[in-house]
Amino acid sequence: MTASRDPERLIRAFLDEGPTDLSDRSYDAVRSDIDRTRQRAVIGPWREPRMSNLARLAIAAAAVVVVAVVGINLLPGRGGVGGPAISPSPPPTPSPSPVPTPPTFAFPPAGDLAIGRHDLTLSGIPFSLEVAVSGWNSNGDFAIDKGHFPATWAGGFIVWSNAADGIFTDPCRQVEGPPVGPSAAALADALATVPGTTATGPSDVTVGGYPAKLVVITMPEDPGCTAEGFYLWWDSTTSGRYASVLGSTIRVWVIDVNGTLIQIDGETPPGASPEFARELEQIVESIRFE
Repeated sequence: MTASRDPERLIRAFLDEGPTDLSDRSYDAVRSDIDRTRQRAVIGPWREPRMSNLARLAIAAAAVVVVAVVGINLLPGRGGVGGPAISPSPPPTPSPSPVPTPPTFAFPPAGDLAIGRHDLTLSGIPFSLEVAVSGWNSNGDFAIDKGHFPATWAGGFIVWSNAADGIFTDPCRQVEGPPVGPSAAALADALATVPGTTATGPSDVTVGGYPAKLVVITMPEDPGCTAEGFYLWWDSTTSGRYASVLGSTIRVWVIDVNGTLIQIDGETPPGASPEFARELEQIVESIRFE
């Protein structure tokens, strides 16, 4: 778009920015100079000669004012001292910390167990048990014993990272039977039928506030193979449970923790004192699930 060349409009625009009233003498001089110009320019409905120097100055001043006004209007809005306002960037959203996966199996470190409570995890279920007397120790892997096998061994616990899947139908030849049902009752019924053993139970008990089955299994004294060769049950992660000593008694607890089976067994050799059997029972009774 080009600017208007109407002199009277330009003069009026200039005068609007300056004094309110122009003196008659100044106005007549401007008109006189305009009258003497030869260039034709439209100011109102009539024609006039070329403008004088004073008129040119008036028009130039008016043009400067127009350009300044237009420039100001075209400038971007200011947000304060220092330039246009800049919207602050939102703070970065922190990445969520990864949630650690709880272990499926955890066991007390190897060494003597202090009197007090100790943490374990079996089949992904955390729990704790309490040792009330000294003399118990952990092998750091799967067993908690009183004394050390075989010299001073009074008996101990074996805990299972996973409950048994089935029994051996021929313990001395280590022939695995088919998997049993997934319930505590089905597993306990199978454990009570290991060939060559005698069993009491299953009986209904409670461990740590959860329903459980207890089976008491007695090993044969002469099964036709060694104690280490006489296998009772198996699971998918181990070769199976065998007798530590022929003629020993193994108490097996199968605990149903909201559908997950936890299996613990405590073994006493022949001739073990009744006091040790009571210690086994006390440790099981102290179990608390998280």
